[in-house]
Amino acid sequence: MNLFPGWFPRSYLGAALAAVYVGVSVSMILSDRRSSGGGNWISLKGMGAFLATFPVSALGEILGMKLDYRRNLDMGFAVGLCALLVYLVGAGVGRLARMIFSSGGPG
Repeated sequence: MNLFPGWFPRSYLGAALAAVYVGVSVSMILSDRRSSGGGNWISLKGMGAFLATFPVSALGEILGMKLDYRRNLDMGFAVGLCALLVYLVGAGVGRLARMIFSSGGPG
């Protein structure tokens, strides 16, 4: 049984990078939730979660749909979408490497 459509790239490199991303981002978000947020006059609470999910968080800020970093549903959506982006970039890099090395080099 095939879970993905025929046009979707299948890549071990993309899957490995996405798995590493999910592990790192979840640990950053959990660490960010445990910390107090900063010093006396500055608060960095939510900065780790913002940086871990930068593409989705930045787009949400631009569109006026700010993510709530305390809600698990918002963070799960952002991490999942960013993991998909990391997977696709990893699949593209893997495909590019196969094209370069199988043809003997660029050009």
